[in-house]
Amino acid sequence: MNVVISYSEILNFIGRKFNVQPTLATIDEKTLEVSYKPVSFMPSISVRFHLEVIRRNDIVSLSYECGKATSLMIAGIVAKFEDKIPTGIDVDTSNQCVNIYPQRFKQLEKALEYVVLSNITFEENSVNVALIMV
Repeated sequence: MNVVISYSEILNFIGRKFNVQPTLATIDEKTLEVSYKPVSFMPSISVRFHLEVIRRNDIVSLSYECGKATSLMIAGIVAKFEDKIPTGIDVDTSNQCVNIYPQRFKQLEKALEYVVLSNITFEENSVNVALIMV
């Protein structure tokens, strides 16, 4: 079973929820670049996320690369809003990685009884999530 989430859907959600409009760009099937220009006179802030590991429904691990200034900004934001990061998402700023534990999300509990995550790929205009029914 494949689930396709278009970048426009993701950007619309982010715009409604957080009132920002980042840009998403596929680098390759395992790498996605997220850019954001806070104001017109500042340069864009870019972060590249690379899908490192998928272990069924246990963990999805992403590494990220960015400039030193952006890395420090991410560390500060994570420290300030640590209590607002959902259970099931771990951001390790010292190793520049994000670990997602799907089984820790209440919203996914029921679905994960029937499917197992097998792959995630970044396509030109979408994220494709492959699931296997169990």
